Amino acid sequence: SPRLASAEIVKINIFLSDYNCRIFILQILHKQIKTRKGMKKKTSYIILISIIVLGIAIDLVTKIIFANVLSSGDIVLIPNFLTFTYVENTGAAFGMLGDSTWLLILISIVFIVAFVIFDFYNHANNHLYIWGVGLIMAGAIGNFIDRIFLGYVRDFISIRIFSFVFNMADMFITFGIIIFAIYLIISMINEAKEKKGKESNETNDK
Repeated sequence: SPRLASAEIVKINIFLSDYNCRIFILQILHKQIKTRKGMKKKTSYIILISIIVLGIAIDLVTKIIFANVLSSGDIVLIPNFLTFTYVENTGAAFGMLGDSTWLLILISIVFIVAFVIFDFYNHANNHLYIWGVGLIMAGAIGNFIDRIFLGYVRDFISIRIFSFVFNMADMFITFGIIIFAIYLIISMINEAKEKKGKESNETNDK
């Protein structure tokens, strides 16, 4: 009858309007999720760049300060353990590869460019990753600036148990490598767990 037909049409229209409304809500939620992810990645890059800039600033400022302060002689902070002594190092971190300034400049350029490319393709919104990469880059760029403008790296920290003198950039690189290694180990463990979980799910489905 006409009444039943019109009632069915009304039901269909209500269903379609409800369906369209759900689709519209889902689209809005999808856009919000994408925006949040983008903001998270943007925030991680801001933090990463801040760590690099701050690390370079700390390294260069401490080099300038200690180069001036130690011009009149060493400062013993902790007897038989920690001494501030100024050294112009033409080698790599911790005094390695002495008198190899131009080779080290080339290695530094390759290393920095390679790390930037690596981060571009593998950037992770993870605190360990950000701090690891940030500290490594800050240290590498800090010593690179010294080699380019001075022809040597300014070192000033001497610990008796070590046979070399180092600076803040060397410390940043060392701690950055440790943090980045921890990030890689945790990532590999998580990937192994996920793979094992997928394999067990597939076995259960069979």
